Amino acid sequence: MKQYKDTMDELRFTPEQKAHMVDRLMESAQASPRRPHSFRRVAVVGVAAALVLSVGVAGATGVLGEVGERFSALFGPATQTEVIDQIGYPIGASVTADGITITADAIVGDTYSYAIVYSISREDGNPLVSQEVLDGSEEYEGRLPLSFEDYDLRPTGPLASLASGGGGGFSHFYDADPTDNAIQFVAFWTSDTPIRSGKVSTTFRGLYDTTDSYANKTLLAEGPWTLDFTMDFEDSSIALPAGQAIQVSGMDATLDSITLSPLSIMVEYTVHQEIPEAERETGQTDKANDPYAPFRDLPVTLTYTDGSTLEIKSANTSVGSGNGKAKCTMGLIFDTIRPLDEVTSITVGDVVIPVSQ
Repeated sequence: MKQYKDTMDELRFTPEQKAHMVDRLMESAQASPRRPHSFRRVAVVGVAAALVLSVGVAGATGVLGEVGERFSALFGPATQTEVIDQIGYPIGASVTADGITITADAIVGDTYSYAIVYSISREDGNPLVSQEVLDGSEEYEGRLPLSFEDYDLRPTGPLASLASGGGGGFSHFYDADPTDNAIQFVAFWTSDTPIRSGKVSTTFRGLYDTTDSYANKTLLAEGPWTLDFTMDFEDSSIALPAGQAIQVSGMDATLDSITLSPLSIMVEYTVHQEIPEAERETGQTDKANDPYAPFRDLPVTLTYTDGSTLEIKSANTSVGSGNGKAKCTMGLIFDTIRPLDEVTSITVGDVVIPVSQ
C-alpha cells in the first residue's frame, strides 16, 4: 500500500463523529466478554474532524480464521494471518439497497487505529463491475477506480455526543477474490485519542465507476446503505517506557508515550515551545509555509530482529499549542502485520527504546 500514499477516497465525517470515547462507559451497556477497544494517511493539524469509533461484540456470522483471509490482500504476502486472527474479529452485518448488498466483513484494530473490510456485490449474482474495470486495477496497485459519494461512520447510543478528538484516514476499493462476484472496500482510521467500545452506524451513498475520471464518473447505484452493528477486536497494544528528553527540530521536548501493536504505532510528545500566535493565525496550509511542520519533524524508526528497519513516514499527525507548549501525536498503520516479538527496538530522535516481550 506504499505507506498509504496515493489516497483514492478520503473519508468524510459529520460533526457528530468528532472525538474520543469516555472511559468504557458504553462497555457496560454492551456486556461484552472481550476486551474492548477499538484506512491511509491524511495529515491532521490541530483539532481534526475526528471519527469516534465504537467497538464491542460483533454479532458475527463468520469464524475467526476468516479474518486473516479478509486482510491478507491488504497487508501483503508476508502478512502473519495468525496474528490478524488473534486481534481481529468478524462482523457479518449486511444491508441491501438498489439491488446491491454491502456487508461489513471484519475489523482489525488496537488502541488508536483500525481497518474495516466491507464486501459489495449485486443481489442477482452478476459482477458489480466489468472485467475491464477489474483488469485496470493493476494500473493503481490493485485499487479499483470506484468511489462512494459519501461514506459516514458514527457512534450511536446515549454517550456518542460526549466524544471529542481528532484523527485521519482513507479508504479504497479492491478485489480480494477474482473468482467471486464481490469486490471489497476498506476504511482505515487513526485517532489521536483512544478508541473505545460501543455501537456504530455506517452509511454509504452513491456508488460510482470513476474509470474515465472523477469528473465523468458513472453512477452504479444510489443507495443509501446503512449498517448498524457493534464492533470489537482484541487490543494487543503495549506501552513502552517514556519520559525521555528528546529534540524536535532543535527544540527541547519530552516523549510522553509510545503505544505499539502489530497493526500500528502511536507516539505522543510535548515540545517545550509554543507555536507563535501570529504564525498560527496565518492560515497557511501549504507545506512550505506550514508553521506546524517543525513540530511534526520527529524521526521514528522501528528495528526488527532480522535487522531490517522501518522509518515512520507520512504518519497521521496532530499538533495542539497552548500554555507555552505544543502537544503532538504521530500515528501510523503499518503496511505489513508483524508480531511484536519481531520488534527489537524503537528509536525516537536519538533515544533508543528496547522492546522487550
